[in-house]
Amino acid sequence: MRRISTLHDFFARDGLVPLRLALTSLVVTSLVGMCFGLGACAGPKRTQPVDTEPRPDPVPTDGTPTLLGVGLLENQNTLEISANGGALVLDGTSGRRLARLDGSDQVVCSRSGHQVAWRVAGLHGTSDSVILQPVDPGHRVIHGESEFRGDFLVRPTPGGGGLTLVNNLDLESYLLGVVPWEIGRHDRNRLAALEAQAVAARTYTLSHLGTRKSRGFDVYASVLDQVYKGAVDEDPLCNFAVENTAGLVLRFEDQEIEAFYSACCGGVSSNIEEVWPRDPKPYLISHPDSPKGGGDAYCSTSSHFHWREVWTVGQLEEIMRRSLPEYVEYITQPGRSEWAGPVFSPRDGSASVDKPGRLRNLEILARTTSGRVAKLAVTTDAGVYHVRGDRVRWVLKPADGNPFILRSAMFEVELVRDGDRLVEVATRGRGYGHGIGLCQTGALVMAEQGKSVKAILDHYYPGAELTKVGR
Repeated sequence: MRRISTLHDFFARDGLVPLRLALTSLVVTSLVGMCFGLGACAGPKRTQPVDTEPRPDPVPTDGTPTLLGVGLLENQNTLEISANGGALVLDGTSGRRLARLDGSDQVVCSRSGHQVAWRVAGLHGTSDSVILQPVDPGHRVIHGESEFRGDFLVRPTPGGGGLTLVNNLDLESYLLGVVPWEIGRHDRNRLAALEAQAVAARTYTLSHLGTRKSRGFDVYASVLDQVYKGAVDEDPLCNFAVENTAGLVLRFEDQEIEAFYSACCGGVSSNIEEVWPRDPKPYLISHPDSPKGGGDAYCSTSSHFHWREVWTVGQLEEIMRRSLPEYVEYITQPGRSEWAGPVFSPRDGSASVDKPGRLRNLEILARTTSGRVAKLAVTTDAGVYHVRGDRVRWVLKPADGNPFILRSAMFEVELVRDGDRLVEVATRGRGYGHGIGLCQTGALVMAEQGKSVKAILDHYYPGAELTKVGR
């Protein structure tokens, strides 16, 4: 079995191997044979992958079950966890049983130096990490108001002073808590889109296993990877979409593709290398999101297909007081600076990159193949900031914080001046998200038009093969 860094060699103790492997096999054996509403699309805004580690070795091709760790919380002072039935508290390293819970007990964890201090039902101790595992795999582990399939792992947050909560579970169970929160809940006439989302989410997960290992898990439970809310409000049709596509993934040259997706592409998808500092991918290319014979874009019905954002100059200056230095810090990291090119041209020798000052001008210098902003020059009292690719959305954050970054990099700039003085800035744009890969709104419309799951995936990931894990 492939294991990840957050799973420990504890299954061999207390006779737990048959129990846990039986659960995993029941849910994942099919592998042998793997928010914000948008009108019709409930997909959340998608953010650029950040601080990931190099892609791990390819997923084993023998069809064995895949377990993963989902990072739910980090840097928590305390964590209170429980289960809705009998459960075991285990030492995360040795697998030694520390305590047994009934359905009314609660484990309270806190940080103690480099260890986890735990207490439950009159018992207490410290361990490098702690696992809460239901005795009956059909039961759930609980944090707050949320229930989760699988187990909990509590460990010290790497590089922090608090605790990290990880949900360890099998891949197919994880997807049940992803699909409805990524694309929404829909009628059967949109089932093909739900199935396409399930395949994309499964493929994304497999291609990113291990990229967050320095954090102690595989994927975040947020838009940093995929929105995951455990077993809360699972949707029957989304569950069917996951089960009906079990084991299906997208591959290119014998490897799972990086199946990125966004809520609304604005009518044309993106070349990945023009948006982020990443290598080109032949299946993540710019092309119209419309029928081959022409016509309206599939996603043209989205409420976010057209949008406008407005700031007073004072509002935007306050936002940029933080967002411009944050951009410089982000883009000058190794692996990004070469892609970005020149970042800041100071006005004079006394200028500070961390103190932008008054905003003087915004100018789009270059666009991507899809028409998105590729280079934006932001002129301030300090000098000129050269903002590259999708990061313009982090610099031009909406004044009301909703959404928390600009909807899309496909926009025009409108400047209002009083004489030489800039008084108002507006952007008029299309789409919601980075536009790479599958467009969730477009997929829903394609499904309504009777397109199959394969036709949808072929449209958004051209050249990728829909196949079974292990083939």
